[in-house]
Amino acid sequence: MKKVKGYIGHVKIDKDGKPVESNVNNAEEIAKMLKFNVEKGNQEAKDLGFNKMNGFAMFGSDKSLTFMKDTALLVDNKKADWQELFTTYTYIKSWLIGGIALLVISLILYYLAIFTSYMDYFAPEPRFYTPTILLLISVFMILLSKSKYSYRL
Repeated sequence: MKKVKGYIGHVKIDKDGKPVESNVNNAEEIAKMLKFNVEKGNQEAKDLGFNKMNGFAMFGSDKSLTFMKDTALLVDNKKADWQELFTTYTYIKSWLIGGIALLVISLILYYLAIFTSYMDYFAPEPRFYTPTILLLISVFMILLSKSKYSYRL
């Protein structure tokens, strides 16, 4: 949470609206305000045909309060990056794991080609083709694994 630009503090609340973790002075007041706004927001969401509200933001003149996934963040309006605050990149785990596995296999094949005689039955250059292709594919997969864009809410 502290990676967010303009971060001032946070309040985590439980299902009953009580503060669980906080690094701000008036956590009880913020928790009461959050509980009221969540209940009212969920009622309005149901009236509009949605199941529930996932989060909201209350903008002030200098500071703002955002609420998402049982956590309220207090941010400075002048320093906050709203795009970063509400959205984040997530990793596609299957691509990341596949890329790392191919990278490990590629490094093992490079080791076998250079330091052992296990791949000597290939000509000098072709024994490096397979590890190089696997290395390129693994780097490609690792880079593309960070392409899933999702909301923090």
